[in-house]
Amino acid sequence: MSENDISYGGQAVISGVLIQSPKGWSVAVRNQNNEIVKFFKERTPLIRRKGIFTLPLIRGIGALVDSLYVGYQALTISDEIYYADEPEPSTLNKILNYLFIVSFLSILIAGPRLLIDLIDTDQTSKGIYEGLLRGVIVVLYIYVIGKTKDAQELFEFHGAEHMTIAAFENNRNLDLDNIKNYPKEHIRCGTAFIFLIVFVSLLTLPFIPTLNILLTLLTRILHVFVVAMISYEILKLNFKFTGSLFSRFFSTPGIWMQKMTTKIPSEEQIEVARVAMANCIKFSENTNELDQYLDNTKEVSNG
Repeated sequence: MSENDISYGGQAVISGVLIQSPKGWSVAVRNQNNEIVKFFKERTPLIRRKGIFTLPLIRGIGALVDSLYVGYQALTISDEIYYADEPEPSTLNKILNYLFIVSFLSILIAGPRLLIDLIDTDQTSKGIYEGLLRGVIVVLYIYVIGKTKDAQELFEFHGAEHMTIAAFENNRNLDLDNIKNYPKEHIRCGTAFIFLIVFVSLLTLPFIPTLNILLTLLTRILHVFVVAMISYEILKLNFKFTGSLFSRFFSTPGIWMQKMTTKIPSEEQIEVARVAMANCIKFSENTNELDQYLDNTKEVSNG
């Protein structure tokens, strides 16, 4: 939390870092010419606007939409910056990629329940087994993907993002040596959401009966919103009572997960995270105090 009561968060993107605040979001990417390119877009999150998305539970859906929207925008921009000198994929290639993603997500959403339905047991047990299986699948997926070179780099930028935010929150000092003193894990990381998915699923899936394939897919998609609604309220309580037994119960598994999803970054990666952070602070707090970290960087008005 900054002196202006602004909370910062973020994620790793392609060869860079996204930092966001209630005032907007910033992306910094190191392109293939070894230049750091930065971008900022002003945006008020749904949960900060007047309307139904400020209501308890409903705001969880707003937070989910915000996260998906900004995350997608940031990934798109980082992709365009990093691969600016390479030919754009064909329309057919894009369509095939989208179809693959939709198919993969459909299997991931409906598959666990269809497998569990092969077990001859009661409804409550099936719901519990489905929740546990979903958690196992997600953890195994992260573990396997994490062995690839691209994922390793993504996890390193993830660690750089955490270290940079922690350094700023502690003393507003973004010197490289200061940032390197902070851990790559962060208490507010969204990785904790993976544990909450399992926890909330164990509480809610037992109430969803066995259905056909299409209804199973539909109910599980709707279930994502139920999970988001409940999980967001738990996360708010978690942050409000930091240090309590309640907070440790929900945050500790998230820290454990970050052992897989974050890696120690290089100085070059920390520099990129620092640019994203300084750029977001500049526009969010209307200050020039960190402008020295933005020297020798390029600005883009769009991806």
